[in-house]
Amino acid sequence: MLGVWQPGAPAATLIGLRYHAGQTPLLSREWSSDAVGAGVIASPVLSADGATVYVNGRDQRLWALHAADGKVKWSVPLGFLAQTPPAVTPQGLIVAGGGPDTRLAAFKDAGDHAEAAWRRDDALPLSSSSLAGGGVGYTVVAGPPANGAPGMSVLAFDPGNGHTLGNYPLPAATGYPLGVSVGTDRRVVATTSDGQVYGFAPA
Repeated sequence: MLGVWQPGAPAATLIGLRYHAGQTPLLSREWSSDAVGAGVIASPVLSADGATVYVNGRDQRLWALHAADGKVKWSVPLGFLAQTPPAVTPQGLIVAGGGPDTRLAAFKDAGDHAEAAWRRDDALPLSSSSLAGGGVGYTVVAGPPANGAPGMSVLAFDPGNGHTLGNYPLPAATGYPLGVSVGTDRRVVATTSDGQVYGFAPA
């Protein structure tokens, strides 16, 4: 699945592709969906079983579509424009994407609708969340201010309830965050568009 802004189209649509190993062509279009009328933004994300696609809409909603045909399962208002992809756990918890003026919020896929799991208005995520198993998530958030700049830090949070597990400033960070990676040894790395790399060892 990918979002494509076709020439002459009013907004980006979602397209489903099928991979054919060893064949020519390797990819074929299975479906195209304009269900997200205002257009999609950022990459779509699949559920653990591959049956559902989650994607941000420019209408400030989180959308869930059937991966098989692109038909809508549900959509839910976010109240902000998520500009980075959502993150999804195998249990169906979706943490909304980040960007300027967003909030850290999570929803549960309940089949034909979404249920709000939790929301934090005090945390302004600037990147997608990285989920390390079921016990901890990481995202880059705005603040605390430093040296006249807005500042950035890595927020560790509990995906189950959104509670803070730790907050780790990124000294002198500039540009915008590209995300957070988590290693098998639980080391955490955050990077910025200005080429800065920050690493954190597990406690």
